[in-house]
Amino acid sequence: MPRLFAMSDFWSGILFIVTGSVALWIGRNYPRGTLSQMGPGFFPHVISVVLIGIGLLIVLQAMRADGPGESTGPWPLRALVLVSAGLILFGLLAPVAGIVLAAFAVVVLPGFATADVRPIELLVVAAALVVVAVVVFVYGLGLNLPVFPWS
Repeated sequence: MPRLFAMSDFWSGILFIVTGSVALWIGRNYPRGTLSQMGPGFFPHVISVVLIGIGLLIVLQAMRADGPGESTGPWPLRALVLVSAGLILFGLLAPVAGIVLAAFAVVVLPGFATADVRPIELLVVAAALVVVAVVVFVYGLGLNLPVFPWS
């Protein structure tokens, strides 16, 4: 009988390894420099190697986990679609419709990814996060984003 292992940990580790490898490949032409004279590629290189190392540790830990493995189950397509749509909508709305509508969309749309959503609570959280987004990004950091569509 084949030995089962912690599938979610295994795939999380694989994701870390792939992300670190892609980042390492993207930054391959940046000069790294030395510890005393760090170049623009030094920090991305170190972070990529650390990410790959953490991924390897997670994969190894998942493969030697005791007990029965776990089934991965079906993919949560509703959550995947709504979260992706929220992020895409934010990118499209922010420069045109303003950060208020874009931030509202990026909170509310993924909020409906769960079956037990409470609309009133979701709207309150969205309103609070919109205020935080406007204060931090527009007034705090001074980003040149319209607050409302008419501004």
